[in-house]
Amino acid sequence: PFGDTVDPDIPPVLTDEQKRVVGQVKENLHLGFNRYLLCGVTGSGKTEVYLRAARRVIGQGRGVLVLVPEIALATQVEAHFVTRFGDKVALLHSGLSPGEKYDEWSRICNGEASIVIGARSAVFAPLKDIGLIIVDEEHDSSFKQEDRLRYNSRDVAVVRAKNCNAAILLGSATPSITSYSHAVSGKYSHLQMTTRVGGRKLPEVTVIDLKENRENDGSLFHQGLRQALINNFSIGSQSILLLNRRGFAASMICKDCGTLVECKHCRVTLNLHKKKKRLICHYCGFSLPSNLLCNCCGSTHLAPVGFGTERVEEEVIDLSPDAKVARIDSDIASDRKKFLTILQKMKNHEIDILVGTQMIAKGLHFPGVSLVGVVWADGGLAFPDFRAAEKTYQLIAQVTGRAGRGSIEGKVIIQTMQPEHYAIAFAASHNYKDLAK
Repeated sequence: PFGDTVDPDIPPVLTDEQKRVVGQVKENLHLGFNRYLLCGVTGSGKTEVYLRAARRVIGQGRGVLVLVPEIALATQVEAHFVTRFGDKVALLHSGLSPGEKYDEWSRICNGEASIVIGARSAVFAPLKDIGLIIVDEEHDSSFKQEDRLRYNSRDVAVVRAKNCNAAILLGSATPSITSYSHAVSGKYSHLQMTTRVGGRKLPEVTVIDLKENRENDGSLFHQGLRQALINNFSIGSQSILLLNRRGFAASMICKDCGTLVECKHCRVTLNLHKKKKRLICHYCGFSLPSNLLCNCCGSTHLAPVGFGTERVEEEVIDLSPDAKVARIDSDIASDRKKFLTILQKMKNHEIDILVGTQMIAKGLHFPGVSLVGVVWADGGLAFPDFRAAEKTYQLIAQVTGRAGRGSIEGKVIIQTMQPEHYAIAFAASHNYKDLAK
C-alpha cells in the first residue's frame, strides 16, 4: 500500500521528545478515559507515537481506532500499522468497494481485526473493547459530515472514548483553537513536540507581496516563485504548489453586458473546467458546456475570470516543459485508483511538480520535496466564516510542513496581497501560540 516507509519489525529509535510523550500516554492507559492533545510540529514523528501507544493497548487485549481526515492519509497510515501489526489491521472508508467494506466490517465484528483505520465514518466501526482512539490532524474540517446525518467525527470520537472508558489522543501540528483551549485550561492533557525527527529544520519561509513589483505578463507566479521552481527542478528536487480552488477559472463573464454565468439552482457562478469543457457548480453539480452563449444578451464573447488548479498546472507546464507535472484536487480524487497512483509516483520521485488543493497539505510524507509554493494565500480569508483566519493559518502551516522532510532543507514561498495579515505572518514564522492568543 501507499506510504510503506517503515520497515517491518524495525521500529526507529525514538527522539527524546517522542520518548517523553509516549511515556506520558503509556503510564495512564490503564486508567481508562483520558484526553490528550498532541501538538507536534510537522515532521516531529507523531505517527511513531501513535504506533507505540497502540502497541501497549493491543498488548492489554483491547482495540485501537485510528481516524484520519482523508482517504490518502488512511492508506498511508495503514501501511505504517500493517508493518507493525500485520493482519490485525482493518481499513474503512468510502473509497472501498461494497465487497471490500463488507469483508473489513466482518473481520472487525468477528474480532479478527483489533485495529481499525479510516476516515470520519470509521468512528462508528463495530470494534469491541476499545482502549485507545487516535484522531490524526484533529483540526481538519473534513471530519465534519455536512449532509444527511450531520456530525463531527472528532467530537463523536471523544464521546465514544468516554463511553468505552478509553483514552483518546488528538494529534495535530496546528490544532483547532477549541482543542488548544481545552489543553491550556487543563481539560485535555497537553503533549508537545517542538523539533523535527533527525534534527531537520523547519523550512525557510519567504512572503511575496503581490502588490509590489507586479509584472504585466498575466502570470500567476511572481518572478521569485518562477525562478525557484526552475532552480529546484534543475537540481532534481520536487516541488509542491498549493491553490485551494479547483477548476481552471472561478467564473465566466460576458464581455459585452457583464453578466456572470450562474447555476440555475444555487445562483452562484459556475466554475470553468477547461479539460472537461464544462462550466460546473461546485455546490450541486449542475453543468453547462463551456462554449455557450450569454443568457442575457446572446453574445459569444465570454471570458474566464479568476483561476484554479487547472490553470496553475497549465502555467507550470509552460514554465517547465521538461518537468513531470501532476495535479490533485476533488476532480482527480473522485477516481481513487488514479489518486493513489499519483501519490505513489510522487513518493517514487516520478513527478517533479505536484499542483493541488488542500488535499496535498495534510500529513503526506514526501522526502524529495524541498520547495513549496502557495500561489494565492488570501483565498480563504474572504470566506464568511469566523474561523477563516484560523483555517488559513492551518492550511499554510500544513503545506509548509511538506517541505524539507528529507536530506535537503526546505524552502517555502507564499504569494499574498495581505502579507501583514496575522494569519499569514504567523504561518510564515511558525508561530501557532500567538495565533491562538
